[in-house]
Amino acid sequence: MDANSDRAILKVDLSRLKGNIEAIGRLVSPGVMIMAVVKANAYGHGILEIARAAVDAGAHWLGVATIQEGVSLRKNGIKHPILVMGSIFGDEYDEVLEHDLTATIFSRASAELLAVAAIKADKKANIHIKIDSGMNALGYKPEDVDKLCEKILDIEKMPNICVSGIYSHFVASESDNSFTFEQFLRFTSVLECLALKGLHVPIKHISNSGAVINNSRFNLDMVRVGILMYGMCPKSSPTCATELPEHDILPIMSFKSSVAHLKTIEQGESVGYARNFFAAEKMDVAVVPVGYGDGISRSLSNKGKVLVNGRFCDIVGNVCMDQMMVDVTGTNAKIGDEVVIIGKQGFNSISAENISLWQGSINYEIATSISKRVKRIFIK
Repeated sequence: MDANSDRAILKVDLSRLKGNIEAIGRLVSPGVMIMAVVKANAYGHGILEIARAAVDAGAHWLGVATIQEGVSLRKNGIKHPILVMGSIFGDEYDEVLEHDLTATIFSRASAELLAVAAIKADKKANIHIKIDSGMNALGYKPEDVDKLCEKILDIEKMPNICVSGIYSHFVASESDNSFTFEQFLRFTSVLECLALKGLHVPIKHISNSGAVINNSRFNLDMVRVGILMYGMCPKSSPTCATELPEHDILPIMSFKSSVAHLKTIEQGESVGYARNFFAAEKMDVAVVPVGYGDGISRSLSNKGKVLVNGRFCDIVGNVCMDQMMVDVTGTNAKIGDEVVIIGKQGFNSISAENISLWQGSINYEIATSISKRVKRIFIK
C-alpha cells in the first residue's frame, strides 16, 4: 500500500478457499456432502463472493443464520440449497417459501406457521429438524426419545411439510472428545428411533469444523464447515493454527492498512484518549487509519501488535474509532508504509488466532468484527 491507496483493505484469496474445500473433501468419508457456512457475512469475508466460490469449489449446501442472508443469496443468483439455521419470525415464513429456503424447525408452533404459509403459497416446505444434544440453545432436547420421535412424526404429517433433514451441533468437538461422543450418541438415538418408526430422513448432519479435523466417524450424510473453510482453526490458538497446513488448509484473509502520519514524542508524553499510555523514553509513533469502527477492538489498546517493515510494533494508547497509534521506533517507517494487521510481512506474520490471544477472545470474533467499511478485494 502507498500514501494514495485505500485506507484499509481486506484481501480474500478465493483460490485458497477452493483449496481448503477440496482439502476438507479429502478429510471426510467418500460421498459425504459439504455445507459451506456463510453466515455473518461469511465470517467477515464477504458472503456473496464466498458463497459463489464455495459452490464453484464443490460445496453441496450453504448455511446461513437468518432469512435475510438466505434471501440476499437468492436475489444474487445463488441456486444451491440453503439452510437457515436460526429462528424464523413473522412474515419470514412466507419468504422461506418464496425464495426456496430450507427452514430449521424446533417447535410445533413454528412448523404449523410454516405449513400455513406453504398451503397459501401452494408449495412444499423443506425443513431440517434441530436436535439439542448438549448445547442448551436451539433445538428439541432428546430427554424422552420416544416422545420426541412422536413430535417429529407429527410434524412430518403436516400438510405441505417435508422433513428433508435432521441435525444437531457439537459444542466442543475441538477440545472435549468425551462429551462430543456423548452428544453423538444422543443424536443417533433419535435417528434410530425415527428409523424404527418408519421415518427415513434423507440428510443427517452433526459434524462441524472441529469434528471434521478430529473424527470422521461423525460425518454422517453431510458436514458443516465454517471456520475451517476460511483457513482458521476451530480451537482458537496460534499453535493449532500452525497445524492446519498439514491438512493443506490455509488462511484466506489478510487485513492491511498504511502509515498515515508520523511524529516523535518525548519521554513522559501521553498517547491517545484517557491518557493511559506514557512514553518511557523518546519514541516514534505512527498513526494507522483504522480503529474500532473498522473492527480493531479497544481491548487491543496497549496489548495488540501490527507489522511495519517486517517488525512487530506495539499498539500504544487507546484504539480510537477511526485510528490507532503504533510504536514504530527503530523501524525507519515512512508515511504510506504498509501496516499488516492480519497476514505476513517479511519473515513474520500475525494470525486471527494471535489477535484473539491478545484480545482475550476467539478467532471467530476477530474475523466477523471486521466492518463493512473496510474494502474487500477478492483474489481468484
